[in-house]
Amino acid sequence: MTIVSSSAADGFIQRLPKDLRFYLVHGADEGLTHERSKAIVGKALDGDMDPLRVVRLEGEAIARDPGVLADEAYAIPIFGGSRAIWIDAQGRDLMPALEPLFKRPPGDCTVVVKAGQLKKGAPLRSAFEKAPNAASVECYSDEAKALLQLIDAEAAAAKLAIAPDARSALADLLGADRQTTRGEIAKLVLYARGRTRIEIADVEAIVANAAPSALDELVDQALIGDLKRAAATATRYFSEGGDGDLMMIRLVQRLTLIHRLRLEMDQGRSFDAACQAVFVRLPASAMRMLAVQAERWTSDSIARRLPLIRAASARVRAEPRLAEILATRAIWSLASRSGAGRG
Repeated sequence: MTIVSSSAADGFIQRLPKDLRFYLVHGADEGLTHERSKAIVGKALDGDMDPLRVVRLEGEAIARDPGVLADEAYAIPIFGGSRAIWIDAQGRDLMPALEPLFKRPPGDCTVVVKAGQLKKGAPLRSAFEKAPNAASVECYSDEAKALLQLIDAEAAAAKLAIAPDARSALADLLGADRQTTRGEIAKLVLYARGRTRIEIADVEAIVANAAPSALDELVDQALIGDLKRAAATATRYFSEGGDGDLMMIRLVQRLTLIHRLRLEMDQGRSFDAACQAVFVRLPASAMRMLAVQAERWTSDSIARRLPLIRAASARVRAEPRLAEILATRAIWSLASRSGAGRG
């Protein structure tokens, strides 16, 4: 039985135990759950992410046919060596498929399950927390110390120093989601290329005062119920080469964040207090838009919609030729329903 807190997770992954076969990576930070799941798979395979050694499965497929997981886990690879199965749970009930594997673990196969936020006592979380050959790894938004370490590491990797005031300002603006955080730091590093140090002016130019992208506008319009503008922005986004998979990831991230805020607000906290509780750090304009979205949705309405959007995201990944159609349909669905989100 191994329970790994979010703050200890990165160190745990670096020293991944050899005797564990099952990992549940769960939490509200969608980008971080993806990053840590991938890191565990890579560590279990000694860095060799050959497609022949990594099997990707969707929770929906396993729920339909629980036997598919056992078939993959016990399969003998043609070329030998260890394997990993990476599962996106998508809110599905995976226990019928996992319980037989817990009782008879595969010999040389690691199973990694990526899931969203799971309450303590949830069946999937409890199973991983109790199994002797499993670990439950939490993923929550970066705390200040972890965020500063990430900023320092990314700057050092680019052979850049960062001024103390720039470092502090950047940390104040980031942290709600690991994937978004990495994306913003990458933009900043690119902007500072050719120099030796990142200054506060760079942060203000690239992160703090950056104009919303078409994707940001699209997500905002969908979640405040502006169907007409969302449809027009979706057309523009894809005409400019927009990525349907990225759009769906951003939708899942934003809905997940709003859900966390609503759960805090349902306990009587104000929007500002809820943001502090879940470490939301965004520019003022983005915070205002987020406040509008948090008022338009309820925790129950998001809980009903989020699994459907996750399923749509999985289908976009599985059928890239239909990505634009499927992603646009998801945008329309959210925009037409978010106005009634409080119903």
